[in-house]
Amino acid sequence: MDRGWSQNPGEDAEASASSNESRLSTEVCSVCLLKQSSIDKVGVLLGNTRDQRWVVVASVQPGSVASTFPELKPGAKLLDVMAGGEWYRRPSLEKATELITTAIGELRLVVAPLLDRYGFIVGIKEFTDRPVTRKLVRSENEELRKWQKRVGTVGAWKRYSERKPEKLRQRIREGVPDAVRGFVWKAIAAARAPRDFRQDGLYHSLRLHQGHSPSVLAQIEKDVPRTMTGHIFFRADNARGQEALRQILRAYAAFNPELGYTQGMSSYAAVLLLYMSEEDAFWVFATAMEHCTLTRLFEDGFPLLHHYYDTWETLLRKHVPRLATHIHKELASFMGLEVPSYERMQRSDDRMRFMIPGFYTTSWFQSMLVGGEHPAPSAMAPRIMDNLLLDGNLSIIFGLAIALMKQEKTLLLRQRGDSLADALKSLPTQMFEVESLASAALELNIKDKYIYCSEDSVSPSRRKEQI
Repeated sequence: MDRGWSQNPGEDAEASASSNESRLSTEVCSVCLLKQSSIDKVGVLLGNTRDQRWVVVASVQPGSVASTFPELKPGAKLLDVMAGGEWYRRPSLEKATELITTAIGELRLVVAPLLDRYGFIVGIKEFTDRPVTRKLVRSENEELRKWQKRVGTVGAWKRYSERKPEKLRQRIREGVPDAVRGFVWKAIAAARAPRDFRQDGLYHSLRLHQGHSPSVLAQIEKDVPRTMTGHIFFRADNARGQEALRQILRAYAAFNPELGYTQGMSSYAAVLLLYMSEEDAFWVFATAMEHCTLTRLFEDGFPLLHHYYDTWETLLRKHVPRLATHIHKELASFMGLEVPSYERMQRSDDRMRFMIPGFYTTSWFQSMLVGGEHPAPSAMAPRIMDNLLLDGNLSIIFGLAIALMKQEKTLLLRQRGDSLADALKSLPTQMFEVESLASAALELNIKDKYIYCSEDSVSPSRRKEQI
């Protein structure tokens, strides 16, 4: 790694552990709901813990107001309620139920959600289904010791990466331990970026930049609160994660003023903040944008995004042909298109061919699957970033999406019209088994030839030659 990127991975692990401790200890979140009348349903059912000490969220009605808040998952402790402009500290189950039911106007709930060991917000089922056993800890410690030998110093990383590059790639694909993930990401980013890419003091200057356009600032302010909502670092009341993310996005808009900021970029920056300092996160984010093709996802005209639509269609037909035919037929009808007409568009350079893949895949690429209206669980983000930095492209997202299509194929083939449209849009929310899906995605081995786009647009005939 270049001097500007260098940092002792042992210090990185300590910083990560310290950062995680502070995040996990600050686990109180405020949720604000608005009720027009007392008959409005919030959609949350309360209960007591077995020892009767705490009021907790027992269940949340799907599609309700409460279901839009990631903090309100079963198992979350209810600490305080604000109704009618008055605070009620540690109300009883009966009192809390009465306050929520009869409230009119602003209703504020202060909760302590359940967290997994990495700070991701989980429900009671996830919390109890995945206990941290002594066998698991021993296995993880053994794996961590191996990684510390590989990356214990900058020199060790360099020697290992030069002697066994393919083995290192395989290890990274299998998942990097959280304790060394920040160092590994910085090492990969340093190898991808030009030698003088990171400049001392530049981030501080960019942070102080005041010349952003109002539209850029407005879009950043809109995106920050809805990014990485599944992690306590971005949801706790002190909002340190949101403030750090805001600063990174503003700084990047100053770093690349031609691109500025576009909706969705925040997802790629947010995951980095879970594993490294704000400045380090900025430089890894800038590397991903500038040297892993991400800028072309957001440029005017969206050249890479359009290429990805065509690539997705090709991969869908290759891996799940029957489902691909079903989706084309049903969504074409749903959008008021004749199927033969849409098939002609696909065989031509007609940009209308992007309608169907663009309808449900845009946020997969522009928000790293973990953003948009129907995000995948935030725990998927670190595995995606492992592979994005390693590959220099988004082949991992294509792999995950195809693996998920195979998993959900039977259900999707039963859906028709608007039901299928809704199911496809909400598909990322079904990515519960992070490790098994990641393994299935990597087994697909999506080739680089599908991913790269050297021209602003690639015609269907040209795509056939490439593939």
